[in-house]
Amino acid sequence: MSSWAGIRERLAVARPPLPELMACATDIAKLAAEAAASGGAVRRVALAADLTPDLLRQAIACAIAQEGELALVQAAPYGAMRQACLDGGSALHAFEPEVVVLVPDWRQALEPLPLDADADAVAADTARQVQGFEAIWAALEARGCRIVQHLFVPPAPLWRGVADRRSPASDTRRVQALNDALIDAGAGRVTWLEADRLAAGVGLAAWSAPRFFHAGKLGFDPRFLPDYLPWFRGAWRATTGRTRKLLVLDLDDTLWGGTIGDDGLGGIALGPAHGGKGEAFAAWQRHLAGLSRRGVVLAVCSKNAPEIAATGFEHADSALRREDFAAFVCSWGDKATGLRRIAQELNLGLDAAVFVDDNPAERALVQQLLPEVAVVDIGADPAQFIERLEAGHWFDQQAYTEVDQGRSAAYAALRQARGVQTSSADIGSYLAGLAMQGHAGPARAQDLPRLAQMELKTNQFNLTTRRYTQAQLAAQMQQPDRLVLAFHLKDRFGDHGLVGSLLAVREAQALRIDSWLLSCRVFSRGAEAFILRALVLWAREQGASALVGEYLASARNAVVADLYAKLGFAPWSADGRLWRRDLAAPLDDLTSSIAEASP
Repeated sequence: MSSWAGIRERLAVARPPLPELMACATDIAKLAAEAAASGGAVRRVALAADLTPDLLRQAIACAIAQEGELALVQAAPYGAMRQACLDGGSALHAFEPEVVVLVPDWRQALEPLPLDADADAVAADTARQVQGFEAIWAALEARGCRIVQHLFVPPAPLWRGVADRRSPASDTRRVQALNDALIDAGAGRVTWLEADRLAAGVGLAAWSAPRFFHAGKLGFDPRFLPDYLPWFRGAWRATTGRTRKLLVLDLDDTLWGGTIGDDGLGGIALGPAHGGKGEAFAAWQRHLAGLSRRGVVLAVCSKNAPEIAATGFEHADSALRREDFAAFVCSWGDKATGLRRIAQELNLGLDAAVFVDDNPAERALVQQLLPEVAVVDIGADPAQFIERLEAGHWFDQQAYTEVDQGRSAAYAALRQARGVQTSSADIGSYLAGLAMQGHAGPARAQDLPRLAQMELKTNQFNLTTRRYTQAQLAAQMQQPDRLVLAFHLKDRFGDHGLVGSLLAVREAQALRIDSWLLSCRVFSRGAEAFILRALVLWAREQGASALVGEYLASARNAVVADLYAKLGFAPWSADGRLWRRDLAAPLDDLTSSIAEASP
């Protein structure tokens, strides 16, 4: 049996050969069982499927290993997906999984309908199916499980061509309608794995070859199992809050063809004047600009003179401009040092970064020195850059929020604010110069998608690292003994939106802070005191006499280890977990440079 390090090394390629994948899965299962028996760290994942689950179980374990975590994966019996989830006494629930993966199949889900059934009949059947899944989700949520579910893979079209496409009652149309309805119904509750797109990319007829279903009740050709890994990894990152959000790019032969310092602005390959190669680089830049608009933070890390490097973005066919990059590190130092500097500038963890560079030596250095950074080999053909980047599913997301769409502008505002900080004589004048306006008050229904997103993604300023889903937060908001508080902030450079949240629970005469999150973009601005002051005022109105703060140390939240001490709390437990502040104490220490504003 291989060691954990050996398994990670064997799975270091994005698409391991099928025999290697199977062998690694066997070794992972043994290691995970030993770790679980000894109380070691192991993720507990259950798989429930309409199809034979064994191959997917092994692929899931390997995909999670590629993400750096050891998982014990248990599969419910073939065809028992609904029973295993709905029966509270089933082996699935006895296993106490933290994540449950659901794999439905259209052959088990769709009951026959007359071919002339109208759209209303199909809609009624779709609604019935959705209600069935909502019952499954509710049963899993009641046990605190997070849910990853495959979308239905439609049948390969074998009937009568366009006539079947036009019939609302055709299996293909019904599967499409069901997928759309499920996505809407599961918003904030379910992480979706787009198995339909995976199958389409491979080739629907090849993916769903009937002989594998008839021989072993498999929904796919096993040869394509390695293709499943990056899709599951994207879903896993989404459901565990580890979606990457920073894309760091080289310049020469990465954003354009050639060397800007040698070839000059007119000599680099970019745009139709340089043929297919130039057009491919232009399309690549347009794709990157689209990622930026969708919330991916762009940065440059290049061995170059910064004033020369920036001229490349003055090209008439460049879809990117210098101001599109939240950080711009151009020097003659090594790329690992540059990446560390970018992460520090943006207050992001290195595990949020994806690094793209055409130079294999630079990629190897970063992989060796910064293993937490995802390194992408985009190859040498710019026409394949988009496909090679997106094959990793690094930035897969379940929904866009207003904050995502404004993230690039927010980081531009952060960059401008740093300029003010550099020119300010002291921290007080710097904060005053930002002209900040904030609001901290009870969360509203429209805040829920962003609140749930923060619950998943926030790791540094996260006092307890408890994670709540959108549905759980919505339920908390309805309980009179609980407060879900949302914090919005803007300054003279831009509107940062909803960047902080706090969940407090009334317990006797005290109000316990169960969860407290703050975006890394607004650290060290006095938001902590502003939020706490709002909480104190609300708690007094509720008749509470004290606040109890809770801090649970994690590998990444050391930045807030002394937060309660700084905010006037006294230790309330010997282990440093609980802190207490008397609500009768004056609020003189809870002042900040943030002015009150409407949300």
